[in-house]
Amino acid sequence: MRCCTDVFGTRLSEQVKMNPVCGFWQKYPDDESEVLGKAYLEIDPASAAKARAYVREWIGADHPAYENARLATSELVTNAVVHARRRHPDNLITLTLTRRADSLFLEVLDPGGDSWRPPAPGAVPADEEYGRGLGIVGEISRKRWGVRDQGDLGRTVWCAIDQAAPPCG
Repeated sequence: MRCCTDVFGTRLSEQVKMNPVCGFWQKYPDDESEVLGKAYLEIDPASAAKARAYVREWIGADHPAYENARLATSELVTNAVVHARRRHPDNLITLTLTRRADSLFLEVLDPGGDSWRPPAPGAVPADEEYGRGLGIVGEISRKRWGVRDQGDLGRTVWCAIDQAAPPCG
């Protein structure tokens, strides 16, 4: 099994701001944050369930933002599994959960794929079975999410969730 947990208590410096060029939220260096957990997951459909279990381990099911973090994790990891390029059999998805001030930052790094732009809100037809995951993430995060191309490292999709927010739905 290629899953593990590490990097508890690592300090990072980041802030989220709207990028005026692409219109999406991005992370910029600023003040201190705390990494709550980091896990490496196989590019496999079962990884979404494993990722949800890690989130429960890292913040607990009684955390006010647990349900939102759990749902956003499921959507982002599932997208990574579906859309990531499988260049090598040992490619992994990296899930990171970070606390900063009143927010939880969820990041999913995958090996990348074809050039991609997020669908416009409401662009998915009502009878379409797929394509709503990032819309859900957008609602949970109050539109504080984004995509970063990491070059040869892949692509990171992330979102910020209010720690005290009641579950969406």
